[in-house]
Amino acid sequence: MPTCPAGHASAAGDFCDFCGIGIPTPPYARRTEVAQAQRAENCPECGTPRAGRFCEECGHDFSLADQTVASSLPITPPSEPSSNHLAEPPRAISPVIKPEGGLWHAVIMADPAYYQVMADRGLLDPDVIRFPATPRRRRVPLNKPEVYIGRRSTSRRVLPEIDLAGPPEDPAVSHLHAVLLARPGGTWVVVDVGSTNGTTINGTDDPIERDREVPLHDGDRIYVGAWTVITVQRG
Repeated sequence: MPTCPAGHASAAGDFCDFCGIGIPTPPYARRTEVAQAQRAENCPECGTPRAGRFCEECGHDFSLADQTVASSLPITPPSEPSSNHLAEPPRAISPVIKPEGGLWHAVIMADPAYYQVMADRGLLDPDVIRFPATPRRRRVPLNKPEVYIGRRSTSRRVLPEIDLAGPPEDPAVSHLHAVLLARPGGTWVVVDVGSTNGTTINGTDDPIERDREVPLHDGDRIYVGAWTVITVQRG
């Protein structure tokens, strides 16, 4: 069943039955062989039925398997492999890298202006989800090929590098919300892996498409959840 960018399951394939948002055609649908494989595919790590590029439970990247299925098609493989994102020692699944052009960092903050916008649009109830009384600023180095954004869950074996489980916890962030991927030349992209409430860039109204790589530049701001802003910085 198709899923809209806001995470709602929809019987219709063009517009979401729940919220009316347009549903983009998955890039894999252009290849019949790949699409057939996806429909019958379960995650090799946890067994969850596939719903997109990344497993909704453990974060496994199905794109490597897609390349095997479509090996006879003129598809350019990713420039570097992706790894599973399980609750194991990070060095065993995502080695530290020395990126070209200097190390990047992610600065995580609670943004009251973003929170107010979400409340004004009716996307959250201020009486239920309150802005944190003691917000804190954090700085996380982007020193792995994949840096996940989400909220940790021991039961789901999810341990994101940018963990928004708190304190303070942003309850509107999915356990597996988005991922930052290193690319050649010391650049980075962000991918929404199927979050419930979406991911926006630099204050735009429309969330980015699920499973679509969006290039990032020094100083770009990634908005997730009820109040979280993540600013990527080079150096």
